[in-house]
Formats: sequence, structure tokens, C-alpha cells
Amino acid sequence: MAEPFKEVFNQASIQRVASALVEVYPAFDSAGFMEEALEGLSDLELKERSLHLARCLRRYLPEDYSDALWIMMATLSAPLAMDDEPVWEHKGDGLYGFITMPYSDYVLLYGLEHFELSMAAMKEMTSRFSAEFAIRAFIERYEDEAMVLLAEWAKDESAHVRRLVSEGTRPRLPWGQRLKGFIEAPEKCLPLLEALKDDETEYVRRSVANHLNDISKDHPDLTSEVCQRWMEEPTEQRKRMVRHALRSNVKAAHLPSLAVLGYDPEHAQVVSGELRNSRVEFGSKLSFAAEIANSSDQPISYMLDFVIYHRKANGTLAPKVFKWKRGELRAGQTLSVAGQHSMRPITTRRYYDGEHKLAILLNGVETTVGSFELVGVEEMMA
Repeated sequence: MAEPFKEVFNQASIQRVASALVEVYPAFDSAGFMEEALEGLSDLELKERSLHLARCLRRYLPEDYSDALWIMMATLSAPLAMDDEPVWEHKGDGLYGFITMPYSDYVLLYGLEHFELSMAAMKEMTSRFSAEFAIRAFIERYEDEAMVLLAEWAKDESAHVRRLVSEGTRPRLPWGQRLKGFIEAPEKCLPLLEALKDDETEYVRRSVANHLNDISKDHPDLTSEVCQRWMEEPTEQRKRMVRHALRSNVKAAHLPSLAVLGYDPEHAQVVSGELRNSRVEFGSKLSFAAEIANSSDQPISYMLDFVIYHRKANGTLAPKVFKWKRGELRAGQTLSVAGQHSMRPITTRRYYDGEHKLAILLNGVETTVGSFELVGVEEMMA
């Protein structure tokens, strides 16, 4: 069994941090720090471990914030190499990767009154381990100053710094503090994304796509409008980035986004749909088929998905979209497609006996196929 990810902070890695600090700051009480850092550590998860270590550092480093920050910065490795993806296997001396996460948490906890110093430190830290979580509090408190600085960073020679511009301003960054101001007014960040959309590294471009995907959860039309503009004479790299940016909109069958990707809903038609078994034993497969057609005299792209409306405990039905088939239909072509879906126990869904429904999504337009009865759930799960 793989070791839990939180074990990136364990006795060995914390000892490595302590040794690095002693080398730079001989007065550092390594033994006292280790004792306090390890106390209760096993009960904490990854993020809580990092914050715990940051608080321990506060008690064993100089009280003056700038002095403490200088000491931590002096223990860092050289900036990590970049070959289109972050490289964590740095072979030089100094600290890098997840074990430096408590440093950025130190800045978050104790540096909020020191904007310029803290931002400069995070710019350096992000080239060893991303400061995308810590920087969010500074953006929220000093939005105008931060956005001016981030616009400069978008032109930085370091891909790690450029990525921080996009990732640090994501409205709904997983694990991170939500930036409510950017959720409400995402257009504030669009100049930054515009500057980074054709970045030379996939690492940065993927962050731009994830940022746009965050925006789509609250402003789907704005995301499709931005992507439509970006798809005017696009490079292959930009096409790939836009597809990733629109993934939530596509899953939600947002028609303007599907149009951006070339999926024309007007001429793609569902000729027929068929449920091949109206009664499904839990643990077996639902079988179905469809005929789709292109009614135009030009080839068109199609994206065919299916929707299962699962029965909930209260008897209502909730839709879940599943990918099925993508391709191109020739002018006037009719295509027959068959599919199956396993109705079996999974950890992410609770099934219930009773009526379920199946529908087809063709280029974002839903067509109902029919109902089927799921049986044997209670018996199997008993």
C-alpha cells in the first residue's frame, strides 16, 4: 500500500529542514524544534501539518519577520529546472518541493503586514514549490497593488513565476482560499490570462485553462466568449488549451461552448434511440443504441454522450453524463452506434432500486430514450 501523501512531512523530512536551518542560523534550536514539530503530527493531514510546522518555525526563528524570512530563503535550493513540466527531482543542495510548503505558510500566517517583502519572497519560493495558496490572502487584501505586480510577473523569465500569476488568481483553486472578488468579477483577471494564453510552456498554459474552467462554473457564457475569441486563427497548442478550459461547460452541454469546439447542434440529429433491456439486474450492464445523422451537405463533427438519470433515496432522478463517442459525419451520413454501461457498485455513487431514465446528448442537445428498471440493489448491498 502506498504511503499516505501527508507523510511528505515526517521525521526525516523535518530533520532535513532543521539541519538546513542550523547551517544558515547556528542559534536555531534544532532539538527543541524537532520535539515540538513531531508532537501530534501523526494526527494531522497534509495542509494541517504544513501550518503546524510554520507555527513551530515562528517560535524558533528570530522574532523579526524579515530576519526569519532571510534565514528560510537562504536554505532554499537553486530554482528548479523547467522542461515544460515542473521538475521536483532537483539534484543541487538546498530545500525544494513539498517540504518547503511550511515556508509559504509562514508568509501567509505572519507576513500579511509586509506586502512587498512577502510578495518578493513568494516569487522566489514558487520556483522551488508553488506559493499559489499563500499568495491568495495578499491578493484579497492588496488587490490593486497585487494585480499591478502580477502583470509584471506575467512577463517573468521563470515559468514557475508566470504560472503563479494564473494559478494564484484562480477563483476556485482546489485546496485554496476562494477569491470571492474574482468569482463575482472574473474579468479582472482576463488581462493576465490574455498575456499567458500562448505561453511557451504547457505547465503555464494548463493553468490558464484551469483558471478559465474555474470561471465557467459561475460565468459559463463569459468563458465561451473568451475561448471563441481565442479560437480565431489558433495554434494547435491553443486549441488544446481551449478544449481543457471548456471541459466543465462541455460536460454541462453548454451550447455556445460546444459551438466554439466545432460541434454544430443544428445539423446533427438523433434519428432514433433504443433501450435494449428495460430491466437491469444490479451488477450487470445496461445496453442501448442510437442512430445519428448529418442533415447538411457538409461534413460535421459530432460529440455523442449519454445521460443516466439515477434514482435517489427520495425517489427523484438526478442526471449523470457519460462520454460515448466522438467523430465526424460525412454529408448526409447516418451512423448507428451501440453502447453499454455497467450498473455495479462503486464508491462514488449510491444506487437504489426502481425506475431510471436514459437520454442521449448529441452536440449538446438532449433526446430522451426511455426508462429502465434497476433491480437487486438492496439484495446485493444487504
